[in-house]
Amino acid sequence: MDLTTTTLQVSIFIAIVFVHGLGSNPDTTWGPKGSNWISDFLPHDIPAALHKEIRVYFYNYDSYWKRDAVRTRLWWLGRGLLDGICSHIRRTEEALVLGSPDQAFTHVTKHTRGVVFLGTPHRGSSFSTYGSLAAQVLQPLGSNPLLLQEVAYDTPRLQDLHEEFERARGEQLHVVNFFEQRKTRLFKLWFWQWEEFCVREQSAIYSRVENIGLAVDHYGLNKFKSKDNESYKSVVRKLLSLIEPIAAQKQSQLYLVPVNTPGTYTERQKLSTEVADRLRVRHDNAIVPYALAIYGLGGTGKTQLALKYVEDHKDKYSPILWIDAKDKESVLSSYERCAGELQLQISPRQAQSTSLVDSPTVQAVLRWLEVRKKTEDAWLVVIDNADDFSSGIKRVLPRGDHGSIIITSQDSHARKLVGGGCEAVRVDTMERPEAQLLLLLHLQLDPDLATADVKHECDKVAEQLGYLALAIDLAGAYISNDDTDSAQALRRYLQRYTRHKDSLLRSEDFRGLLESEKTVWTVWDTTLEKIEALEAPEDSSSDLPARLLLHFLAQFRGAVVQDELFRLASPRVLDSRDALYDEPVALPSWLSKALAVKMEEWDNYCYERTRDRLIRYSLLQRTGGEWPGVLMHGLVQWRAKKYDEEQPWEKWHLMTVLAACTQLSGETARPQFRRELVAHIPAMEKMYLDELEIEEQKRVFVWHTVSTVYFSEGRWKDAEQLEVQVMETRKTKLGADHPHTLTSMGNLASTYRNQGRWDDAEKLDVQVMETSKTKLGADHPDTLTSMGNLASTYRNQGRWDDAEKLDVQVMETRKTKLGADHPHTLTSMANLAFTWKAQGQSAEAIVLLRHTSDILMGPSQSQYAREMGERPRQPPGNAGNYEKS
Repeated sequence: MDLTTTTLQVSIFIAIVFVHGLGSNPDTTWGPKGSNWISDFLPHDIPAALHKEIRVYFYNYDSYWKRDAVRTRLWWLGRGLLDGICSHIRRTEEALVLGSPDQAFTHVTKHTRGVVFLGTPHRGSSFSTYGSLAAQVLQPLGSNPLLLQEVAYDTPRLQDLHEEFERARGEQLHVVNFFEQRKTRLFKLWFWQWEEFCVREQSAIYSRVENIGLAVDHYGLNKFKSKDNESYKSVVRKLLSLIEPIAAQKQSQLYLVPVNTPGTYTERQKLSTEVADRLRVRHDNAIVPYALAIYGLGGTGKTQLALKYVEDHKDKYSPILWIDAKDKESVLSSYERCAGELQLQISPRQAQSTSLVDSPTVQAVLRWLEVRKKTEDAWLVVIDNADDFSSGIKRVLPRGDHGSIIITSQDSHARKLVGGGCEAVRVDTMERPEAQLLLLLHLQLDPDLATADVKHECDKVAEQLGYLALAIDLAGAYISNDDTDSAQALRRYLQRYTRHKDSLLRSEDFRGLLESEKTVWTVWDTTLEKIEALEAPEDSSSDLPARLLLHFLAQFRGAVVQDELFRLASPRVLDSRDALYDEPVALPSWLSKALAVKMEEWDNYCYERTRDRLIRYSLLQRTGGEWPGVLMHGLVQWRAKKYDEEQPWEKWHLMTVLAACTQLSGETARPQFRRELVAHIPAMEKMYLDELEIEEQKRVFVWHTVSTVYFSEGRWKDAEQLEVQVMETRKTKLGADHPHTLTSMGNLASTYRNQGRWDDAEKLDVQVMETSKTKLGADHPDTLTSMGNLASTYRNQGRWDDAEKLDVQVMETRKTKLGADHPHTLTSMANLAFTWKAQGQSAEAIVLLRHTSDILMGPSQSQYAREMGERPRQPPGNAGNYEKS
């Protein structure tokens, strides 16, 4: 015995099982030799919409009675059919007869909706008498006459079997009897022929069922040579009349999803594949064997992704329930809808409850799912928008060995709702081709026919919107409403976005016309409310509010806000504030907590605690690498910056950045962070500083602090622009001969030297040196430094004699004032040695360098270095270049 399927291999839903007659050859029962109307014709006559609902099976068994016959009886053949159905046709097909006394097959009757008999002898056949006699004669060859004796006409056994069948048949079982209206030719000799009815009408039909006669003989009931055969058409029409109501009922009652995939839905193949793969991972110890949390930033398309999976796999589950979990009322309403569709009886008096877990409606649905048997359909429940765990959603998640759960949430902890194990898929922004396709769908353009110009403009729109699915969907709706050509409509949107970004992103013009009720302005409000609910009021003394931290981080210019920036800023932020304002701007308590210092180190507890909450809800993303930090989506940043705009956010931001710059310039441990830090420095334009109400004299601190970082990072032009402003301001406010003014002139000269602008550097160096001699004296340390810097400029100009004179003067004065072994003296000695070497006085240069080395390293170490052929280590400072101002 075997149970095989036709080529109509589709998802299991409705099974049609074809069973051949007693003694028939399975290979020739359903058509002339070499053909089979079930596989050749039937799939083409079943509507395409029903293909995924149907699977066709052949049940083949050994009932040959003439020779080498299997010793069996009808009861065992029937038992074999049930065994085949149960072992090969799983899920919906596995449930077929609920009236059978054998508990192993109690599910079979319940799910059998129709039986079509093609010339079946319910009362037996007179042909079996002739066959029985023949079988007895053929017994020496191994025939089985018992089979034929059991189907002899009007035997008590057949009558009992038919009565049992009628008693077991429920009202839902539709029975159709097709019977032959022509005799079958058994023998022909010349003009004489023998014809008989194989199954007479009175045996093939009975009352209270549908009986249909066909103008064919017995063989014509099941062997159809052509689709045009009227008997074939009659049988197919009847099959479809049984199938279509079942399919319609299944779809309408068990697919309880109140939302639909929009016409502009864009397939995200990588994510869809990952969702399907994750839902095949089984967790045996979980409340359901298959569970998945789809999480990510609001507006990325989590609900649509879950819905797409549901629609693609709706033939795999029954029922499919959809629970809106955005708040307690929505959860309860969803369960009430499901209970009604499942026709669960709930007393109105019982349905009143103040909590979800105590709701009789919720409990009725949960019980219905939990007691589903493995022999019944697998079920799927989608818990959508599960962002607020405080509603009690965890306690009303379905349980059961035969179920699956999908949870969509902005909370990355959503997988923890499912006890025992749950898979997770993160949904991020769209890929560029996906975003482009979404816009083309809104424009009703075929992607293969759209012009390169249109696609390019689509890409520009998507890039402006940060590839956020919600924003692109809303933009697509807006653009499609433009009556100009597509390329022009896209360009007009970009132009308006540049000029009226706030208005476009706040717009609710398409609310109610798209699947989402949210806009870019509102999509993250509820998320922040959920985070704030986590911030217990009794713990407010130690907490840093998430909303405030998010809005503060939104002020930073760089893509990533590194933890190192806060570490650097923490010890200097108060100094930075005091340097900017005579009347200090109040530092809010939440910012003091973010930049708290304990035991001379940054205390990052409050910052990290709040930061991690924002990461949990995907409003921030954690980045790793050498300088770990956080980043946020561009539209989240836009929205965050609109919060409480009256507060001095930019002042607090500048204080923090300047504090980090000041600290970094004084540290030597990790100077390589400068490259990351400069990305956060605002453009120091006059309008910007005016808006922050920074007085002109205070701006010197800003320019100097930032120019120092630019200088150290090698951004000479940026440093120059700020140093010029520092110098000019100090000249005006302090005078040209003030020490601070001279320092700023020296700094600017150093910047000129690094740009190779030797003449500009010389002019400033001469002014600084001469003024310092006059105001401070020729032997003042600052004067000597300026002389050393001018000598360095001369060297770079190739003016070796001028450089030598200054180098000698500096060296001799320092020897006298500081001593021969002072680091500054050694620096000047090394500078003179380099000048001599450049003049060709190598012997003198070597002697001086050895002398310097002996002082710095000690005679024995210096001698060892010379013997090993090594060059003596340079003394501190830029000995061969210039002296630091």
